Amino acid sequence: MNMNEHLKALSMINAVSSQEDAVIDYMYHYFSKQMEYVEVDTIGNVIGFLPSNKPNSKRIMIFAHMDEVGFIVRHIDENGFLFFERIGGANVNVLPGNQLQVLGDKGTVTGVVGTKAYHFLKPEEKGKFPAQDQLYIDIGAVSKEEAYQKGIRVGSTICFQASYLERENGRVTGKAMDNRVACTVLLELAEQLSSAQASLEWDIYLVACVQEEFNIRGVLPAVRKIKPHVSIGLDVTPACDTPELTNYSDVGLDKGPALTFLNYHGKGTLAGVLPDSKVMQSLIKTCQANKINYQREVAVGVITENAFIVFEEAGIATANISIPTRYTHTPVETVSLRDVKQTIHLLYEFLTSLTEKSTFGKAR
Repeated sequence: MNMNEHLKALSMINAVSSQEDAVIDYMYHYFSKQMEYVEVDTIGNVIGFLPSNKPNSKRIMIFAHMDEVGFIVRHIDENGFLFFERIGGANVNVLPGNQLQVLGDKGTVTGVVGTKAYHFLKPEEKGKFPAQDQLYIDIGAVSKEEAYQKGIRVGSTICFQASYLERENGRVTGKAMDNRVACTVLLELAEQLSSAQASLEWDIYLVACVQEEFNIRGVLPAVRKIKPHVSIGLDVTPACDTPELTNYSDVGLDKGPALTFLNYHGKGTLAGVLPDSKVMQSLIKTCQANKINYQREVAVGVITENAFIVFEEAGIATANISIPTRYTHTPVETVSLRDVKQTIHLLYEFLTSLTEKSTFGKAR
């Protein structure tokens, strides 16, 4: 399968945090075709290994999470309406009047998020969003018992309606681009690196990891197994080239991968990424040498697993590469295939340029 086919197939899969099984199977299947060794750990991390041609080589890990934001059924009322909580930071502002997919025991049930009839909206209600605890899903049931008959229970997970729109200019739209677009990068890297394995001087681990959207730490069991010297995280970052975000940052579509200089979640600085300067400079030099467009990212409100990976073992040199994405955590996340291709190009050139003498981090 080519890159576009992988991205379309992966983005159509429903897989909220801890329910990544279908994506795990997909990644395991295609990694197995290209990698020297592949395993899936207890919580679902898919670890693919390409050894170098050198003994006692240094280890680098490239990772991307498989899960997506979504929801979970918290209550079913007597009339069969579903009330729900978020799994991860799903944007509830886009929900009223839209379709969701409820993953029941008997298969997927499509529901609609109810909204007050426009004709009966009071003037003060117009232009405002209901609170999350007031939102409900209508699955066509007329009672709690009928909802049960459809296989829906408290604890059933819920995803945005899956769709895939590809435009002539190479931009694609769908749910779960975060982070199936980076999973696609891993699959393309596995194929390209397997052909170049004879020249590799570092052991390369490609990891498709779990539960990033819920707790950001699902990759840690894989990290503790691999004990990498360098960790590079692949994820999306908000593109700020739309009217409501103009001038918020310089990151936009079609300008190449974004190299993260800072990210952290929320208003504090308790967890975030400040990259290793040597890894960052090596990535920049790789871009310059290969005429790869790149962007510089500073993103408050974004956090990735490297915020915790950096402190594993004796410390790990980390960096993030982000794929610009419009409308993040909604059903219409939009990316540029040009940016995806340039991200693959950057990583391939960087990984194949590593030598026994390549050193990162601050150790003396």
